[in-house]
Formats: sequence, structure tokens, C-alpha cells
Amino acid sequence: MNPRLHRVGAAVAVALGVGMLAPMALAQTQPAAQPQQAPSQNQAAAHTNTGPAPTDAELQHFAQAAREVETIKQTAQPQIAQAKSAGDRTKLQKSAEQEMEAAVRSNDLSVQRYEQIAMVAQTDSKVRTKLIKLMQQPKPPTS
Repeated sequence: MNPRLHRVGAAVAVALGVGMLAPMALAQTQPAAQPQQAPSQNQAAAHTNTGPAPTDAELQHFAQAAREVETIKQTAQPQIAQAKSAGDRTKLQKSAEQEMEAAVRSNDLSVQRYEQIAMVAQTDSKVRTKLIKLMQQPKPPTS
């Protein structure tokens, strides 16, 4: 699994502390039985780079992307867990990761900026509160 995607999921889950958001991120799509890797120094360094404060528009994009990522993850997890082989599991994981990255990008965010906003939400209660409110709003209609 892409460590970057796992890191985002974990960061957002901790940052927001909201049950529906816990698996939201470009998060772990592995079955629970597989062991997790310890964060590397590079991953730890990435956690400290939060970039500029997110704008209200970025927070709205983040909330929408997070909803889409959550939907992808909820769909992918059972399929991955039921995969007949390690090869099938890997293919399903990669496919889900690509879909999650596409969901982030389709909401006008880079994966890096998505991660940065997640990290800001961990440390800034005002940003966290705004995100929680945005996440609780009904999903905007699609065009």
C-alpha cells in the first residue's frame, strides 16, 4: 500500500475524530490482518509540512474529496478482504488508491495539499471545527 495514502487517512481520522471520517482518507485499504509498517523519518517529516492555512474554498474541496474517498474506501475494503489471492488484493488496492487520488484531484486539490489540510486540522481547532461542519452538511448535488 502506498504509505502516503495511509498517512493521509490516519492523519484525517485523528484530526477530525468523527466516526464517519475515520477511514476517510486516502487511507488504508488493506485488510486488518496485514501488518502495518512503522512510519519512516520521511513520513514524519511530511507530517510537519502543513503549508499555508487552508482557504474556505480549500476546506470545502477537502470535505467533498473526503466524502468521495470514504465512499471509495467503503466499497473497496470488502472486495480487498475477499480477494482470492495476494495478486488480486494488490490489484484491488492499487485501483482503489488510484480512484482515491482521482477523487482528491477532481476536487481541485493535490494529494499533497489534501495531506497538508489534514495536518492543519490536527493542530488547529478552528480549522477542525470548520471541517466537521462541512462534513456534516448534506452532499451537494452533482451536475
